[in-house]
Amino acid sequence: MSPTPLPKVLVIDDELGPRESLRILLKPEYQVFLAENVAAGLRLVEEQHPDVILLDIRMPGMSGIDGLTEIRKLDQEVAVLILTGFGTLETAQEAIRRGANDYLKKPFDTHEMQETVRQHVQRTRVQRRHRQTTEQMRQINQMLLEELMQKSHLAQMGQRTSEFMHDLRNPLTAVLGYVELLGDELRQSKDKLGAQWEETSAFLENIERNLEHCRELSQMWVRLGRKDEQSVELLNVGDLLVEVVEAQQPQCRERGVQLTLELPPDTCCLVRGEHMQLIRAFTNLVGNALEAVTEQVGVVKVSCACNKQRAEIRISDNGPGIPEDNLAHIFEPYFTTKGKAGTGLGLFITQQVIVERGGTITVESQSGAGATFIVHLPLAIPP
Repeated sequence: MSPTPLPKVLVIDDELGPRESLRILLKPEYQVFLAENVAAGLRLVEEQHPDVILLDIRMPGMSGIDGLTEIRKLDQEVAVLILTGFGTLETAQEAIRRGANDYLKKPFDTHEMQETVRQHVQRTRVQRRHRQTTEQMRQINQMLLEELMQKSHLAQMGQRTSEFMHDLRNPLTAVLGYVELLGDELRQSKDKLGAQWEETSAFLENIERNLEHCRELSQMWVRLGRKDEQSVELLNVGDLLVEVVEAQQPQCRERGVQLTLELPPDTCCLVRGEHMQLIRAFTNLVGNALEAVTEQVGVVKVSCACNKQRAEIRISDNGPGIPEDNLAHIFEPYFTTKGKAGTGLGLFITQQVIVERGGTITVESQSGAGATFIVHLPLAIPP
């Protein structure tokens, strides 16, 4: 396995002394590139795509302030740190308005320089990963649109298309939740992540995981259209529920809703099924429960237990419950109480998935006392 390449730092300064001092200081941790003027620096920006640029503010020819404008035309994400030995507060503020991320005075403190560069390398990489995940979302959407254009039997696939769009909404909602949290973290940290890096990195991992769900759903939909066999494997129900609950936590924190998961200790409930199909079923149930509860006081409880030869999964909420007149219809396709906001397919899809795996799904509800959905799936390896 090839070693991970070092981050790249570009120093643009017309003075040899500061350039060499920064090269010697930073070379143990970074690939350091040097430029004696803005024009040479811009060429290196295009060639090397640095993670941080240290830019002197006063240079002959094009100044650092003007160079900053040109850098931002080439790269919106790279962190730019202004170096100034004479600049006033107004000069620094102008640099910030032009897109600089921070400024340091000459002569610089070596410890402060190392720590500032380290923090802004992390910032740049977070921003670039954010852009990459956004681009992945765009590519997935484009792929689906192209696939739809190629289908000559769209009328026959109308229900499957509606099902797919309903399923895609759930992981994308989770993605957007984490994107919002990431944006908040970046704003609060004022471009210096520091100790918040670990949590911010975890947000990005959740974004990537939910994007992978989108990709799996799209691939599954294409396989259905071609009538390919779906892959069935041994799955731990507890692991599936952990995955679903973690994906919903950003929404819960934003709304002040409590979502808990209770799993039996030292128990492995193995069932046979397709990973993405069961994820979509449990996501629909948990998502419906979260929509039913009230902000700040809502509680949704998810639990799993192994009873004899089957796994029992319960999803309960303290919402208003399901009216008795609706209980007989909730698993019917296109039945919804959400008006134009709902498709009426979530519970229908869920029931189809569970029944295909030899299981059952029932609901217990009283008006004003919440609802509990109970899923039973046959165990692949009975206890």
